[in-house]
Amino acid sequence: MSGITAALNTGISALRTHQAAIGVTSQNIANVNTPGYQRQRVNFREMSGPSGYKNPPVIGTGVNAKSIIRFATPFIDEQLRRQRGISGDAALTEDLLRDIESVLTEPSGTGINAGLDNLWKAWQNLSVLPVEDATRVALVQSANQLTASIKEAHSFIQNLHENMPSQISTKVQRINDIATEIADLNQQIIQANARNGGPGGAIPLEQRRDGLLFELSDVVDFRLITEESGLARVAIGNNALVDDSGARAVQLNPEGVPVWAANGRPLTIASGQLNALLHMKNEGIPRVLDQLNGLAVGLRDKVNEIHRTGFGIDGSTGLDFFVGEDAATLGVNPVLTATPAKIASGGVPNSIGDISVALQIAGLATQPVMGGDPPTTTINGFFRSAITNLGLRIRHTEANNTASEMVFNHLTDRRESISGVSMDEEVANLLSYEKAFQAGARIINAVDEMLDQVINRMGLVGR
Repeated sequence: MSGITAALNTGISALRTHQAAIGVTSQNIANVNTPGYQRQRVNFREMSGPSGYKNPPVIGTGVNAKSIIRFATPFIDEQLRRQRGISGDAALTEDLLRDIESVLTEPSGTGINAGLDNLWKAWQNLSVLPVEDATRVALVQSANQLTASIKEAHSFIQNLHENMPSQISTKVQRINDIATEIADLNQQIIQANARNGGPGGAIPLEQRRDGLLFELSDVVDFRLITEESGLARVAIGNNALVDDSGARAVQLNPEGVPVWAANGRPLTIASGQLNALLHMKNEGIPRVLDQLNGLAVGLRDKVNEIHRTGFGIDGSTGLDFFVGEDAATLGVNPVLTATPAKIASGGVPNSIGDISVALQIAGLATQPVMGGDPPTTTINGFFRSAITNLGLRIRHTEANNTASEMVFNHLTDRRESISGVSMDEEVANLLSYEKAFQAGARIINAVDEMLDQVINRMGLVGR
């Protein structure tokens, strides 16, 4: 009877084990299109009988599912997280710089560069027809169009800058939310592994935690250490974000700098979307605003310096052509807008034929008046230089983003080749497990017939 019972247990073990294998394979197939999912396998183990018995020999007692393993790729995942951080940093920086570029260069017909060209042409036209009201009105309109373009650009970029704290706050809050979720998952994974007697007891939870770690890498760079118990330690710089005691909170100080809530120390950040936002808030956008203000102030001072020395056709003098303190307030002197005859075109009073001042101001189009002492560039050149520098920064971040994406795609392909789900392979495994399950069921049927023979038919001879 013991031999028959052993055969029955062997068949049952085959059913149970291959049923579990079919379940795991079904899970793989169901998640073939799930981003970041890593395939799983049942780790089969032979169930052996006691050793050392020679007569009769001891036969094994079947098979069991020792564990369910996940085709994890920790080294590749670490590289992927790093590249995601670099790519996220470069991509966000590029997007913000392109937004700035669009308002400074588009539309080309009414942009700042075109406005400067139109202004110098209007002064040139004034030198040809100094007594025509239409020429003076056209000059005022050209100047108004230019100042409006400068104001619009400044307003857009300033609003972009003022929106930075809100975006930074959102990223900081997301760091805290992810850290809290990872800390909760840590406890669940540790408990599940303890019940399982080792790693592998919480694969779905580990998958969820990996997804959170990838999301965190988009926001900020960090170091990860995973212990055998299942605990994941996350550190930003030299400070723990998540450890065995839970999650640490991050907040913004009054200056808008991300700091650790416990001690107020600033976070050490090298890449990620948060790094891009901080860099653009503290350096990138202020630099562009300074250049735009420099253009407005330089234009105002150089034109006014000449205009104050000239005379309008009504004899007025000493007037500024432009008013305002910076790019946000630059405008044409309202006195000149109301009375275009006061626009200075000559260098001496009551001389209609004198156009020296108009020619001097028109000459600012080609005269170096900005860029240092001595001046090295024209007003137009100053603006074009700012646009060129902006374009170079965009090309640089674009190149970084492209290079990072190439590495990221390569690593993703490697990860997929190791841990991705192959439908052909899973279907082949499914058929194999199905046949093994059917064979196990056939063993049980055979044992059932043997038991029926022993119980119901033995001892009936001669009756």
